[in-house]
Amino acid sequence: MYQTSMGRRTVLGLIASVALAGSLAVPAQAQEMKTIGWSVAYFDHPVYQLMMKGAEKVADEAGCKVIFADGKDDPSVQASHIDNFIAQGVDGIILTPTVSDPLIPAVKKVNDAGIPLVMADRRMQTHGQPIKWEALVSWDMVKSGTIGGEQTVQAIGGKGNIVVVEGTPGAGSTIDRGNAFYEVIEKYPDIKILAKIPANFNRAKGQEVTENILQRFKPGEIDAIYYMADEMTFGGLQAIKAAGRLGEFKIISVDGQKEAMDLLRAGEIDYEAIFHPDDQAVAVRILCDIVNGRTPDLANQTYEGRKMDLVEFEGMPWVRPTVYAVDKSNAHLPENQGW
Repeated sequence: MYQTSMGRRTVLGLIASVALAGSLAVPAQAQEMKTIGWSVAYFDHPVYQLMMKGAEKVADEAGCKVIFADGKDDPSVQASHIDNFIAQGVDGIILTPTVSDPLIPAVKKVNDAGIPLVMADRRMQTHGQPIKWEALVSWDMVKSGTIGGEQTVQAIGGKGNIVVVEGTPGAGSTIDRGNAFYEVIEKYPDIKILAKIPANFNRAKGQEVTENILQRFKPGEIDAIYYMADEMTFGGLQAIKAAGRLGEFKIISVDGQKEAMDLLRAGEIDYEAIFHPDDQAVAVRILCDIVNGRTPDLANQTYEGRKMDLVEFEGMPWVRPTVYAVDKSNAHLPENQGW
């Protein structure tokens, strides 16, 4: 299992996430290290597994301890994490929000407690509320949606019928990727969106949703399906193959998992946008600097040689790893092998 490969700190994080009402206490022998509590949207996704693995590596290098807690895709669970982290007196908090708006009160609690906060992977909007964070570390989901839109247009020659399988409703990643995708598609009046259906970034849900799509739309009625994440694409492909409809329409996906890149090279996926989830582990480095009284160099953050941009979101620093467009023409390159 994942916690075995990641070692002692992740086991502690798993224990903490299960016992939400209990203690998130730090072992006595680790008291001299600054402690960071990280509420992750959910553990059971390869993006977050790789991100946490990278965070462990960065924490070891930076000299901080990280406690992970599993949000179970539920903002109320994450709100409980925040309450527990504050009660235990952690030195800093990282939040990967399941959805944005319901967690605004939790962020305000962190601010009121005077605990430094870094957001990771998913963006939150303040909606004018007096909340803040030291930095956001999140790959460019807007660009991923733009790439997905451009790839869809290219795949069907600027006209035809498409279906969009979206992520979790209300999640920052769904909003950012979706808005950018639809902005591109709206420029092409000959492209018709037949349906937008959420599958919550989940493989089983992706299969279920795709089965319903294939029942609803007969052969020849769909020209492309855009999946907002590889996990949903994998489930969708199971349904498509079971229905004997592979190759009938184009498939566009995003994330860049190795399984997806292999499927692209095999011709089962047509287009992909790839990023590196562990880039976001620099959130730990940034927060570790802050809680130790150092000023983080936000403009020069790198992970495994990959440099990140520094921009702004909601008037606060956004450290932004990038995303790349991939198709059969460049899928053979070493950097596009997937993760």
